[in-house]
Amino acid sequence: MDLRNRTAALLSWVVIILMPFFILLTPLYIFMTEGFAQFEYSQPGFPPSDRFTADARYFNSIQTIRYVWGQISLTDLNNLGVYNDREIKHLVDVQNVARGALTFHALSGVLILVALVVLARLASTRLLAARALVTGAATTLVLILAIGIFSVVSFDQFFILFHHIFFEGNSWLFNYTDSLIQFYPEPFWEAASYGFALFVGAASLLIGLAGWLWERSLRRAQRPTHSII
Repeated sequence: MDLRNRTAALLSWVVIILMPFFILLTPLYIFMTEGFAQFEYSQPGFPPSDRFTADARYFNSIQTIRYVWGQISLTDLNNLGVYNDREIKHLVDVQNVARGALTFHALSGVLILVALVVLARLASTRLLAARALVTGAATTLVLILAIGIFSVVSFDQFFILFHHIFFEGNSWLFNYTDSLIQFYPEPFWEAASYGFALFVGAASLLIGLAGWLWERSLRRAQRPTHSII
């Protein structure tokens, strides 16, 4: 295998490996937002808070989301006066995890785009680009199906495992009366998880379909034409 072929193969693997991470992190821009919190609070049957009025809960929860996005400072978060030290520490951890995830999402998106553009420039490597899209999307789809089945069968275990991966010890465990649980009860996270899975599944199917159609058109173009004359 010459250097050009090795480079093309490496670029295709960049797409395949990074695609699941890129797709899986994209829903953060949908479900880690003020709009999603507002949507959830407006749902019939969403559990009310025992400690806060509807307006107070909405205000504080939105300010908390703004802190995670870096739109308000830690001082502003403390000045809300609704969180204890344990909750503040956890929110600092959440912001750090979210910042790292969003940075990696942007970086992976740029690398995928560069790899696809380079592969698509040459007729000899376009098929690799199309195959990489299909394989990356299929890998993501299999992964989200496994995660989705796990969360449906045992959401509590899924929730615990998720936090053990990203947070140390039991720093994410709180009492029912703590503000974080009052603002974001379990139904909030269940809805976010299911919406997350649906988005990732749909995005994987669309990207995989685009790659498949592209690959099919390339293969048709490669077929020799025969003259009757």
